Amino acid sequence: MTIKNLDKTTHKLENGHTIIFDHKQHKYINEKLKDPIVIGMSSVLKYLHAEKLEEWKRSELVGAIKEEMIYQKIPLEKVEDIIINAKTNNKRKGDKVMSVGSTVHKYCEMWLKNQKFTEPENKVVKECFEKFKKFWLSNKLELVESEKILYSVQGFCGTLDIIGKDKEGNLWLIDIKTSTAVYHNYILQIHGYKYAYEEQTGKKIKKMYIIRLPKNDEDFEKRQISFKKEHEQAFLGLLNCHKSVKLFNEQCKNYNNKLKTRRKNATKK
Repeated sequence: MTIKNLDKTTHKLENGHTIIFDHKQHKYINEKLKDPIVIGMSSVLKYLHAEKLEEWKRSELVGAIKEEMIYQKIPLEKVEDIIINAKTNNKRKGDKVMSVGSTVHKYCEMWLKNQKFTEPENKVVKECFEKFKKFWLSNKLELVESEKILYSVQGFCGTLDIIGKDKEGNLWLIDIKTSTAVYHNYILQIHGYKYAYEEQTGKKIKKMYIIRLPKNDEDFEKRQISFKKEHEQAFLGLLNCHKSVKLFNEQCKNYNNKLKTRRKNATKK
């Protein structure tokens, strides 16, 4: 059962848990837990890329570029303008890519649920949407679930794209992507969805597919993903990385509090 308001949606799940999704902060909340904020799938997968290390690499690269421009006798104020404009343009480009992907997802969901909508005017969005319809109709699938909130007692949440059912009654777990390729983190993500969905519902996923809808003239790619225990364990390993970091931060906080107390007591003496 789903209860909606403007900012949050409450989902009462098959496994007895209630998850609140905060739309503004994009957070999953389980109020019965000591720490109610539950990590989402995308945040788990960030541990695959060592995000802090990547940020450091980008910072070092920007610094090296600035030094070279100054060496080339480009005025310092112009160097700063170039860096700021480059960062702004890069963010704008990234936001636009994400916007296309989320818009395509929304059109697919509305179409599958037979909801009324205005046809997309954006050429890229329209073509991606048409590719999805072509995939769905050619496989003669029936919608079972879409944009379903998942919660695993392992301690993570996610929102899967689609569960479809074929003519033989087999459940397909379908993840829609508008990227230029299928990447490793997608494989771990879909294994995480399978793990949580089967745990939560008691139903078995027969097939997993990544449906890639290219933003160019290429046709859709229907990539079947075979279940591999190694991929499932890799996803759970990333989840354990998160738990380890969280534990470390708690230990550091406790250590610093004790150190602060000792120093305070020492000054009193």
